[in-house]
Amino acid sequence: MSRTLDNCIDKKDLLKKIISVEDAVKLIPNKSVLAISGFTKSGEPKSFIPALGNFWSKTHPEFQITLLSGASLSEEVEKCIAPFVSKRAPYMSSIESRKRIIAHTMDYSDIHLSHFSRNLMYGFYGKIDFAVVEISKITEDGGIILTSSVGISFEALTKAKKIILEINTEGPDYSGFHDLILPQVFPHHGLPIPISDVSERAGSFQIKINWNKVVAIVESKQLDYGVTFKPTTEIDKKIAENIIGYLESCKKLYNWGDRLPPLQSGVGNIANAIVSELANSPFQKISFWTEVFQDGMLKFTEDEDKFDVASATALSFSNEGWLQFFNSFEKCKQRIILRPTWLSNAPEIISRLFVIAMNSCIEVDLYGHANSTHVDGSCIVNGLGGSGDFLRNSYLSIIHIPSVRKLKDGRVVSSIMPYVRHIDHTEHDIKCIVTEQGIMVNTDIISPIKRAQSIIENCAHPHFKPLLKEYLKLAGIGDEPRIGSMDIIKGWWEEYDYACKTFSKIAVLK
Repeated sequence: MSRTLDNCIDKKDLLKKIISVEDAVKLIPNKSVLAISGFTKSGEPKSFIPALGNFWSKTHPEFQITLLSGASLSEEVEKCIAPFVSKRAPYMSSIESRKRIIAHTMDYSDIHLSHFSRNLMYGFYGKIDFAVVEISKITEDGGIILTSSVGISFEALTKAKKIILEINTEGPDYSGFHDLILPQVFPHHGLPIPISDVSERAGSFQIKINWNKVVAIVESKQLDYGVTFKPTTEIDKKIAENIIGYLESCKKLYNWGDRLPPLQSGVGNIANAIVSELANSPFQKISFWTEVFQDGMLKFTEDEDKFDVASATALSFSNEGWLQFFNSFEKCKQRIILRPTWLSNAPEIISRLFVIAMNSCIEVDLYGHANSTHVDGSCIVNGLGGSGDFLRNSYLSIIHIPSVRKLKDGRVVSSIMPYVRHIDHTEHDIKCIVTEQGIMVNTDIISPIKRAQSIIENCAHPHFKPLLKEYLKLAGIGDEPRIGSMDIIKGWWEEYDYACKTFSKIAVLK
């Protein structure tokens, strides 16, 4: 698979722009704003960004930058630059960045990904000094071919004052995978995006840039870092079975026939398990309109009857998954389309295509609000990502979560809470909550109290059902009644000493 810089650059007069990564990092001054490629560990500048962090740690430990990316970077990349990042957006899941955000040494804005891409073009975040983008090839007419993700790469290359390109010679030539188009900027009026089916394309497979802005071309020989998936548990499988059972009931109820509407699936073990189980379902010609094409979806590429086509903004696999993908590279090129985030997450397209959205969270409450980002309401774990884009605008919006989860100290807590202390998705955005215990469907006209009773009965763990029922009883009157003082329920709370310890750790009722 390895290539050389020479055979990755068809426009030969651009070979003169090649410099070493050690020289390229010296071009970045203090307080620069960097917009970079990368989405969920794929397509990131795996040579330049670590080299920049390592260079500054030896020479300029006081330097700071603003870092803008499509979504999360791998820990191998982000940990090197995190000490030098004063501002970060729109998504992260890095341990090093998380520590600095919680300690208030890094300003972080958690932004809906479809909004962030557009805001970048609108100029809401100010001027972009450098775009640093991983690519796989430069065509003879000067077009740029991206690699395994798109994210905000097109916007970064368009808006930046200067450009640094990182050609990955270890990976393949991704020509043909991409569908690239920019969002319109006021006062120009955006036209309807001409996509009415997942397989349709609206843009170009390459990006044309102003080559006068390119100050360096560097080489990378590092393949994308693999995502680590935990072994699928029986709980994961049961959640997947419950979701597929729900989809099969919808098939009959809403006259879908043998085909599902396009699917969006978040990242993680449960999401991967759901998609894997779908491969064994009776549905045929399954399509995906999603953000990330991951391991579980690779099963579909081998079965033409089961799989139709997929649209995403990034590929994100385990090490084994990457090997499988490379072995079926040409076949995948015929079935997978990579688009910019603003397009993959476009609300109107999600609605138009009747996408079924399936995403996980940390916890949900009795009335159907979900917390995807913060533990104890105050400590961020990861960004919101695109879950808000999809849950709010989808045909069916599904939140899946185990009914209980284990804390680091070994205690088990309920994932169904009296209320969540940080709300990422409101009751208005979620049509279905699924745990391994069962399903709460929120498509009918139903009062919050009856919805809460359904969540307790169908989704909560049996150990916590009595506590949750008692809470709802004591909460009293109101549309969504809540207990506002610990004093009111002191005696009752003491009767549930174990539950008190667990709930007070995660969602204290104040």
